[in-house]
Amino acid sequence: MRARRIIAASFANFAAVALQFACVLSMPVGAAEFLVNSAAQITTAMQAAQPGDTVVMTDGIWTNQRISFAGAGASGAPITLRPQTPGGVTLNGDSTLSISGDWLVADGLNFEGGALASGNIVEFRGSRGAATNSRLTNSAIVNYNPASIDTRYFWVSLYGASNRVDHNYFSGQSHSGVTVTVWRDTAAADNHQIDNNYFGDRPVGNGNGFETIRIGDSSQSLSDSFTVVENNVFERTNGEIETISNKSGSNIFRYNTFRDVAGTLTLRHGNNSLVEGNFFLGGGVSGSGGVRVIGEGQTIVNNYFNDLDGRSGGAISISAGVPNSALNAYYQVKNSVIAHNTIIDVNAAAITFDDGLGSSGRTLLAENVTIANNLIWSTQDPLFEGNQGAGWNWEGNIAYGQSLGPVAGNPGVTVANPMLALGSDGLYRPMASSPSIDAAAPGYSSLITTDMDGQPRVGLYDVGADEFSTATIVRKPLTKTDVGPSWLGGNVTPPGGGSRCGLTGCALQAERYASILDPDGDGAVWTVATVAEALGGAVLRAPDGDRVDLPTKLHDTIATYDLEFLTPGVYTAYYRGRGFGGSSDSFYAPTGFGVDPTQNKSLTANGLFDWTKDATTFTITASNIGVPLELRLAMREQMAELDALVLSLDSALTDAELDQLFAVVVGDYNGDGLVDAADYSVWRDSLGQSGVGIAADGDGNGVVDSSDYTVWSSAYASAVMSPSHGVSSPEPTAMALGALSITAVSLRRYRTLDSKTL
Repeated sequence: MRARRIIAASFANFAAVALQFACVLSMPVGAAEFLVNSAAQITTAMQAAQPGDTVVMTDGIWTNQRISFAGAGASGAPITLRPQTPGGVTLNGDSTLSISGDWLVADGLNFEGGALASGNIVEFRGSRGAATNSRLTNSAIVNYNPASIDTRYFWVSLYGASNRVDHNYFSGQSHSGVTVTVWRDTAAADNHQIDNNYFGDRPVGNGNGFETIRIGDSSQSLSDSFTVVENNVFERTNGEIETISNKSGSNIFRYNTFRDVAGTLTLRHGNNSLVEGNFFLGGGVSGSGGVRVIGEGQTIVNNYFNDLDGRSGGAISISAGVPNSALNAYYQVKNSVIAHNTIIDVNAAAITFDDGLGSSGRTLLAENVTIANNLIWSTQDPLFEGNQGAGWNWEGNIAYGQSLGPVAGNPGVTVANPMLALGSDGLYRPMASSPSIDAAAPGYSSLITTDMDGQPRVGLYDVGADEFSTATIVRKPLTKTDVGPSWLGGNVTPPGGGSRCGLTGCALQAERYASILDPDGDGAVWTVATVAEALGGAVLRAPDGDRVDLPTKLHDTIATYDLEFLTPGVYTAYYRGRGFGGSSDSFYAPTGFGVDPTQNKSLTANGLFDWTKDATTFTITASNIGVPLELRLAMREQMAELDALVLSLDSALTDAELDQLFAVVVGDYNGDGLVDAADYSVWRDSLGQSGVGIAADGDGNGVVDSSDYTVWSSAYASAVMSPSHGVSSPEPTAMALGALSITAVSLRRYRTLDSKTL
């Protein structure tokens, strides 16, 4: 390993060098930190920076700084650019950032109140060419606007390949130009990821060119980008009709939430994209819409649409096409699937079939479209509108509230009251008496295995986006506090999962799964049970029933876990569980990721929890880093209990060391090892919930209430309070009424990490 180094990057004075030296003393062996206070010093530092090094920007106001972050990190050891404290550097004037090279991370920057004449605020290209395997994270761009609405520039421009824009806050863009753009100069795959960001408050523009996200343009629209847009919040992003403008192929848009947005997710150009599990919550806003469908092979499944104005004629708007279409015109819709969506209260048709027919040369009707297992309940007449082309397939749909229009009498649409109930989360779901339960036409399990809540689809699927279920809800409509930078109170943990991964592995509470599957469809599945001896106070318990003997039987139930590793290497698996006799002392463990488990693993038979080391190892390569991987555990014998599991680079962990990985930091409700303002956000959003294993249940009584606030505030005060901070812990009432007004980033309590800590 490289020895610790002190780097002189033309620092201004002795005090700066002394501060840098203090930083270096606390660094791990083999890494260096460069303390800088200008764009010029960043350029100098990057000439010496090596994989694993960090360039630290001094906190304060940086004006008119054109930053070139160009270098070559490595998988598992990127070069990082960050402020001394997240959000502690405010870039304004005409400040910009270019990210150029390989394995680079820009973290915790705040662009606010500046303006450009042209170009990009952040672009993934520069002196070392287009960026690859690089990242903009935990950052913000706010109100970076010129005087004229017509001055056109872009906030974030993605070039290169395999880059990520995540956990950022974008708000207040009022001029021409796209907020986040994927540029495609060739037909090569991009493999970018845009996730867990907040996009907010973009006023209506004066024409085209005011998109929030655009992937590609017409010139490369018939090639595939393979970009994923997931777990983002769009709120009042009203710039134009195309809030998201998809202009390339094979992209995925999933688990995003659109609130009060006067626009649509538009599949404008390109083919074979997927729109899955999104929440379109229009709030009755004029111009609010859902999905516009153009092109071939588009799939729209498991989405929830509510209270939309029906822009482009419907919650789902299928476009008419142009014969021999130019790249920038309208390709005919062909071979699309629209299935298992729920559409409620649209001020237009629920689905329109021929939007734009007769205008701009659009004379071709959509062909070979499947409309299956959708649930529609609305009072706008008619519920369907337009003309169908050849080869349409209708099956399993339920529609209610008004006439069916052009599909009246179609046997693929049943008119019946869907018997929906409004939940405390503001979503409509089927009641136990709903005719939608077990009524879906079969044949769509290759497209979906869960519902909009992330609950498993079991047995015969239900019609619509929701599966009637008592399983834990692991996905939900997202809010501003669920995404964005941690220093703004956002959540750095993606929804769904329950894993905690660090440099040397992942530790998981078994009861914090991503989903529960029921392969044999008998309704008997893993459940969560309170157990005092468990590390987290709860376990995953197998159902009562017969032993599952593979391969003669199907799996009875499977629990899935989503993991993102930080370091390549060979990982050893450890499982903590127990049985109560010879008929409850085993389960099935996997031999790899994304595969059903087939290994018979033994547990104790005496009712005592114990750790079991697995002989099977899991190899993580550089290409796996930062990529969600699914681990599956399955029932073998009845009533077996799984408490926790660990995948570690250390193959010789003792039971005590494994237990220590699950040591609780009192008041740490988001599981990041810190007690800070983000934990208050988790408590606030969970207030009133009851059940087993809720993260914000600090006193363990099964209910999130004011006592759990007291647990957090006491831990927070003891961790960070000192006379110099001058910060007092707010009263619960004040906190519930307004945003937390403390600089939490400078007041965190960090856990002590050693070689045995994940």
